Amino acid sequence: MTDLLRSHALVALAILGALVLTGCAETGDAPDAGSQAAPEGTAPDSVAVERGSAALLAIADRTMAKMVDASPYLQLLEGRRIESLGDNSFAYVEAEAASAGAALEDLQAIDASRLSHDDRITYAILESVLQSATEYPAHFWHKFNVTPYAAGTVFSSVLPSALGTYRFETEADGEAYLGLLRDLARYVTDDLTRLKGQEERGILLPKPAIPGARTVFEALRAGIGNLAAVAPERLSGLTAEQQAALSAGIESVVSEQVIPSIDALLDYMGDDYAARAPEAVGLGQYPGGPAAYRFAIRQETTMDLDPEDIHERGLAYMADIQQQMQAIRDELEFEGTAEEFHDRMREDPRLYAKTPEEVEERYMAYIREVEPHIPDYFSVLPEAPYGVKRLDPAAEPGMTFGFYQPPSPASPRGNYRYNGSKLESRPMVWTGPLIFHELVPGHHFHIALQRESEASTELRKLSSLFYAAFTEGWANYAASLALEMGILDDPYERYGWLLFDAFIANRLVVDTGMNHFGWPREKAMAYMLANTFSSEEETATETLRYSTDMPAQALAYKLGLEKIREIRAAQEAKLGEAFDIRNFHAAVLGSGAMPLPVLEAHVDRTMSRH
Repeated sequence: MTDLLRSHALVALAILGALVLTGCAETGDAPDAGSQAAPEGTAPDSVAVERGSAALLAIADRTMAKMVDASPYLQLLEGRRIESLGDNSFAYVEAEAASAGAALEDLQAIDASRLSHDDRITYAILESVLQSATEYPAHFWHKFNVTPYAAGTVFSSVLPSALGTYRFETEADGEAYLGLLRDLARYVTDDLTRLKGQEERGILLPKPAIPGARTVFEALRAGIGNLAAVAPERLSGLTAEQQAALSAGIESVVSEQVIPSIDALLDYMGDDYAARAPEAVGLGQYPGGPAAYRFAIRQETTMDLDPEDIHERGLAYMADIQQQMQAIRDELEFEGTAEEFHDRMREDPRLYAKTPEEVEERYMAYIREVEPHIPDYFSVLPEAPYGVKRLDPAAEPGMTFGFYQPPSPASPRGNYRYNGSKLESRPMVWTGPLIFHELVPGHHFHIALQRESEASTELRKLSSLFYAAFTEGWANYAASLALEMGILDDPYERYGWLLFDAFIANRLVVDTGMNHFGWPREKAMAYMLANTFSSEEETATETLRYSTDMPAQALAYKLGLEKIREIRAAQEAKLGEAFDIRNFHAAVLGSGAMPLPVLEAHVDRTMSRH
């Protein structure tokens, strides 16, 4: 809903740009749900259990090590010096698919029936990750790597952080730094190679997306000189001669390698390319596009869903939401249209904060309201504290809202980093749902808890980066708990929640509309404007995100929310008065993020044992 959605999407893209193993497909047999599962009451041979577990963890560790070695983002999380932006070539993807296939064979040689329940979850996660990696080469050419979400993440987030990891104490440090700049030129050249390979296969970036893509590379060209330059205070460990050599080397690499690689890409993506590019948007228009879209749906939602069914669900959800919003407008005795009501909300001074400090206080006021209810709903909580903190003002122009920043050794508090700029144009219509989603009981409760887990493998600790359907599904479900708690009882607060829900529900309609049904972008924009609180500017950006940058990714938020609600409803029906909401939330959060079919089986097993 907010830029946390954007933040997690960018994280996933940063990893996927370097390694295909972060994808996930629906797992065939979830833990304890398949024919291999040991019958209840059976005591597996302890030696076999230990061998199977050791083999499983070895595969998990190898897979995680490959992910880290290939992903600059994951290396940043580990505090490592970045020496490459990652290989996103087709040859690399093919090699990794072969490697994943071999690892999958090793995994499937393990007798899953002789694993512990927790190990079976790890098994299911690994199986989905590796299976998806083997399938990815068939859809490689359908992913555009030059869009604001893909290239923009690398150049505005990963690259500056990577350059900042360098400490200059020896001449070799300077050489490594120059090596990273050379690798940037290689990375941009790989993007050009991908564009050419896509066009050979009849896949061109849609006309409406070209200006945004060009802007990313034009900004890189304009800023790379300053970005690559090293402040004098960072060079105190080098001799004057070494400092001069490094400075000359940076200027040489930037002018002779990086800028020419950018110019070559911009030249290719110029007027002639635009003339050949399609006006239409969406994956379905390209050769192999329908299959690529279904693959993307499986990756992003962790479920094998039909796009037509998703579309119909979205229409039904939206019809229900609109009916509820109409009821609140009637309650408030407003006789105009929804659009007129929304215009009145935009003009209501009560919905605007005057200072960043007031923004912060509004968020924390909602947190103080939810905190007394937490013991009634949760028995397992993270130890890390939480709060809100303004973004760096320099980063605010590029973000609509903000994002959740997990606890880390350097910053042990989980923070919602909010945007404190241009407050006169930021109506706070869904302040409560937003902070409940981002912080408590949303992202902070599951991400901080998962990272604090001592039992999980490193793969499991970071799985929240890979499963948007779980991560965003939980955060939206958690935000909806405020309605049960009686916190959002004011009509305008309830209306704010419905606007929040309408935004993620509309994605099911417009994402499938453009990528499966071939909707023109203008039709998708008109639907968004008619059914959400989005501005024209946001609608223009969002429709390109759904159709070109990350098809199917935005489906994860509403589908994840509804799947968790479905899992809960099934447990309530099964257990009746024995159902305990605290046990349910502990079951959902206690083992970290996972594919939703795996979560469903895990929750059922866990709840049945209480």
